Amino acid sequence: MIVLALVLGGKDRSTPTAPAVLPALTPTAPAPNAAVLGPCTKVLEALPEQLGTLLPRVVHPKPYSAFVVAWGDPAVILRCGVDRPADLKPGSTVDNILIGGSDGRTGVYFDVTSVEHNEVYTSVDRAVYISITVPSKYASPPVPTLAVAIAKALPAVCVGGQEPGLTDESKLCTRRP
Repeated sequence: MIVLALVLGGKDRSTPTAPAVLPALTPTAPAPNAAVLGPCTKVLEALPEQLGTLLPRVVHPKPYSAFVVAWGDPAVILRCGVDRPADLKPGSTVDNILIGGSDGRTGVYFDVTSVEHNEVYTSVDRAVYISITVPSKYASPPVPTLAVAIAKALPAVCVGGQEPGLTDESKLCTRRP
């Protein structure tokens, strides 16, 4: 009886306490599209499991959420294969923001919009559009870490900003087909 009481009666102190598991999310996922399968797979493989101090979140339902990843509470949500930003069109004068580095190899150009209490960063210079939704609660959004991962996974296909010395405007993301 004493052995049974020792086994059942106390917490095993030799095992460290695991971090609290965050509840699963059901965010809106991009529509399934075969054209984004390859590039999005590369991006997802390059992403960190934990985003700084933000723990990973489970995303449901599969398979439509296959290209949605989330971290933290409130959740930072990355969606791969989203639609082109509405303001990214020929003749647009929108300046995109370079985040994560000073060139297309380490940084990504983003279109940034505010939606409710979130900032939405949508990559505009990669083969697929990728959005990162960051709740305004975060004073220091973790977008640079994600931008570096995206840049490592996919090369730039256009230039997102007004580059000094750019003479061929067809290379601008606003001119992208």
